[in-house]
Amino acid sequence: MGNPAGFHNATNLSLNVTPHLKNTIEIEVNKYEKPIRQLIGKSIVDVNYYEIDYGEPTWNETEYHSLDYGLEFVTSDKLKFYFVWGNEYTQYDVKFRKGNILTEFSTENGAKKYKANSNQKWTELIGVKISGIKSCWSYWNLINDDKKNYYPQDVRIEFENGKELWISALEIRDGRIIGMQDHLTVVFDRETADKYKIGIKNVV
Repeated sequence: MGNPAGFHNATNLSLNVTPHLKNTIEIEVNKYEKPIRQLIGKSIVDVNYYEIDYGEPTWNETEYHSLDYGLEFVTSDKLKFYFVWGNEYTQYDVKFRKGNILTEFSTENGAKKYKANSNQKWTELIGVKISGIKSCWSYWNLINDDKKNYYPQDVRIEFENGKELWISALEIRDGRIIGMQDHLTVVFDRETADKYKIGIKNVV
């Protein structure tokens, strides 16, 4: 699905915002990141992907992983956390929760679970402690309307071994970047993130 008609999507956000607005946005960013920071100090032992059941997995693209629904982490202390596309701040954004991902949807509606631990892109991350979290926010506004609607577009997870992981509410189709999607894209290196403009949008 593309952007709603009449919407303008920000691409590069070096914004001149008023101090009051900036403080308001920073409060929202901190509120959003606080639960995700629960991951800091933990290590991931299991990764489960959920996508539409196409009869075979289609998420494993060469440069990134592409998911219809989302991904679930199981940490070394047996806790579960997940990222899905959500609509907390805008129609499509990155939603994070602690708990069972199946509270968001059921396998009865066509969601297929795939264990991703053995995938080559995950082998350097499994069992490594998470050292940092950063969300990158974007905004949209109606054409001819200055009101900006801010939302979390990307989340970056940093690991103690220097590796990074990006989770973004966008879809890549035939090399085209389509933001604000009912879809998550997972990227494992900065070069690919830069190529698809993931993690560079920020409003504060």
